[in-house]
Amino acid sequence: MSEERDLLLVRVKGLALDGVNKSPIVLLHPEGSEEVMPIWIGRSEASAIAIPLSGASFDRPLTHDLVKLILDGLDVQHVRTEITHLEEDVFYARLLLRADKDFISVDCRPSDGVAIAMRSQAEIYVNRQLFESQKQIIRTQDEEPPKEDD
Repeated sequence: MSEERDLLLVRVKGLALDGVNKSPIVLLHPEGSEEVMPIWIGRSEASAIAIPLSGASFDRPLTHDLVKLILDGLDVQHVRTEITHLEEDVFYARLLLRADKDFISVDCRPSDGVAIAMRSQAEIYVNRQLFESQKQIIRTQDEEPPKEDD
């Protein structure tokens, strides 16, 4: 479990599409900030995140809904998702779960951790140093970058 001071609470700002390779990107940002940390994900993972963002629901549970149902059925609380580090261009994450008074840390892909957190209303945290090293300011096509002073 990471130290609280090393973690930054983030929210899903939305999904984007890489202009070069057309890969989906999940954008995570701290509240009140224009900075985001982009994580490139697969198309099915993007769909799993887009569903709760859009408020859509299905008659039968999809995979991440099933995980939430299993946790609920076992009386296990999803406390938070932590995106912990980047190694060889791969982001790593874990679910922090609580069963009674015991905490369990489960390795996961960040996209799965985000998708499950969105369904269980768990918080999403990013290692503060990781966020600082990966942060960007995303602008839409109609926004102009700020002008530098001469």
